[in-house]
Amino acid sequence: MSKRAKQFYEFGPFRLDPTERLLLRGGEPVPLTPKAFETLLVLVKNSGHILDKDELMKILWPDTIVEEANLTVNISILRKALGESPHAREYIETIPKRGYRFVADVREVWVEGADLILEEHTRSRVVVKEEESEREGERETERAGDKRRIFHFPTPLLRPRRWPLALAAVLVLALAVAGYFVRERLWPTEETRAERITLAVLPFHVLTEPEEIGFLGIGIPDAIITRLANAGQLRVRPTSAILRYKGQTVDLQEVGRVLKTENVLTGTVLKTGDRFRVSVQLVQVRDGVPLWGEHYDVAQQDLLTLEDLVAEKVSAALKIQMTAAEQARVYRRYTENAAAYESYLRGRSYLVRYTKEGTLAAVEAFETALRLDPNYPLARAGLAMASAQMHLRFAGEAEVKTWGERAKREAQRALELDPNLAEAHLALAAIYRHTEFDWERTIEESHRALELNPNLDLPHFYRAVAFYHLGLLELAEREVGAGIEINPENRVEAARTRGLIALLSGRYAEAVPLLEEVQRLSEKPLSDSWLAQAYYYQGERARGEVMLEELRRSSSASAAARGQATLASFLAARGERAQAKRLLHAVTAGAYMDHHVAYSLGAAYAQLGQRDEALRWLRKAANIGFPCYPWYARDPLLLPLGSDPEFQHFLEELRKSWETAKARYALARG
Repeated sequence: MSKRAKQFYEFGPFRLDPTERLLLRGGEPVPLTPKAFETLLVLVKNSGHILDKDELMKILWPDTIVEEANLTVNISILRKALGESPHAREYIETIPKRGYRFVADVREVWVEGADLILEEHTRSRVVVKEEESEREGERETERAGDKRRIFHFPTPLLRPRRWPLALAAVLVLALAVAGYFVRERLWPTEETRAERITLAVLPFHVLTEPEEIGFLGIGIPDAIITRLANAGQLRVRPTSAILRYKGQTVDLQEVGRVLKTENVLTGTVLKTGDRFRVSVQLVQVRDGVPLWGEHYDVAQQDLLTLEDLVAEKVSAALKIQMTAAEQARVYRRYTENAAAYESYLRGRSYLVRYTKEGTLAAVEAFETALRLDPNYPLARAGLAMASAQMHLRFAGEAEVKTWGERAKREAQRALELDPNLAEAHLALAAIYRHTEFDWERTIEESHRALELNPNLDLPHFYRAVAFYHLGLLELAEREVGAGIEINPENRVEAARTRGLIALLSGRYAEAVPLLEEVQRLSEKPLSDSWLAQAYYYQGERARGEVMLEELRRSSSASAAARGQATLASFLAARGERAQAKRLLHAVTAGAYMDHHVAYSLGAAYAQLGQRDEALRWLRKAANIGFPCYPWYARDPLLLPLGSDPEFQHFLEELRKSWETAKARYALARG
């Protein structure tokens, strides 16, 4: 045992020992990973001063390029180790858009003749365990980085080059490795699936007047779902899957059968005065055995704490294993403002109604949340999703462009606030899918959203849409299957997408009942123009035209334009040239244009015998989002172009692009 002067830092009940690299509380070591210890030491040495995130990362990883998520994970580890309350930051303060500051009073202490001996076996046990945890976290980060790059493909129109043999061999090996990661991540094996635990969080029963706090019946479960969905081992059904049970008395075994889940979380909410009484119970569906249950009595400003507690208790009861990065996302708070959080919950409950009134109410609620906390990334992502929904489904001709621009702007702001927020990547994927029709970016952002939250079903459907637009119909079908596995209740999106795949494959008799099911299940005309085409190609032409006559009078700019353009092609095919031309003029003079409208214009001009105009619009359709070679080669409305050399040259260009896309995305088929 040797003795000499030692330096310590003391704050609250803690003592930080830089020499031994230990954090002590009451003389007992507090387990920390080496990198978390280094982070704490830097913060403590600079107590009272703001340290920018970039500055911290340069200090902690001086020779390595790392993502900001690594720093976030270490801050989360420290907050848990220090026992910080989520609503009272006693030690580490987050400075929005900048970094962190250690705010506790720090005493620098020098001890003469300090004992330098610590029981070696105790320290070794803690450090080895935590170092292994850190190494696993770093491996997780590396794997995530590799997988994120898989879908970053160059444009499909690039021509193949002659590669040297050695380079080609390396490329084959790289693609094989990439293929493994694609298959493991996007379409897990049965063995991988067997390891997952399934959960459905049902709408809570609101026992007070619904007008007052009714939004909490969906808002609280949605918030819990959003948190728990970040745990990779847990397959939690998305909010859209549980909406049908709102206000219903349910048989949990039937819920388990329908949603294909082993566990169900239920709850009730009662407001008494200015407090909320919330009861929750986690039940194993198979035998009805309660796994955990608790009653909470909280003030309105403590709803955030309630969400934290429930997520933590459910994770413990189900014995969910999480990486450090997953823990950081599950337990992260995106706002400390209780009123902003309440407005966000209102917005989410309105958004999932999928009506124009509900969507506009969601926009207002998200805007309120952002006025209260401008740096609330979940509210930004929600506003982006609501704006995208307005653009695609409900906006009139005069406002459709404004909603599209706003959707993209808000999604990008959300990502600036948190680049690792799955909801922000999902919002951006929705914008690329719904407003810009950029299929490569749709795939990339959907892939990133699934990396961060594998319990989302919409990214699979977004990728399915991207694939069928590219003509990759088999891959599109596979994505639908993956989406349905996550959310068996998303029958509308599944039927719509499968109906379109069948139509584009020329299986018209199969397409009709699928698209008719969409009509029955949906309040809005999500697939009327496609169903009209399925009727038409199956031989029920009059029925298809009647549908389009109704659709072209829609208040939705996109629906009206598609209805007019498609009807023009049908009328031109049966010789109603004057009426077809009037519709063509109305469409081209309007404000809305997309690839499907352009395609129908091309088909109409083909039927009118105007080859140059037909080819101009068909090329435009392919260039702005619909290069679906199988359909261009199959569509009966394009038969008048037949053997025209320029049309055949155009088809050959499409075929080559299609073959290139097939080769690039074939990895995903396994």
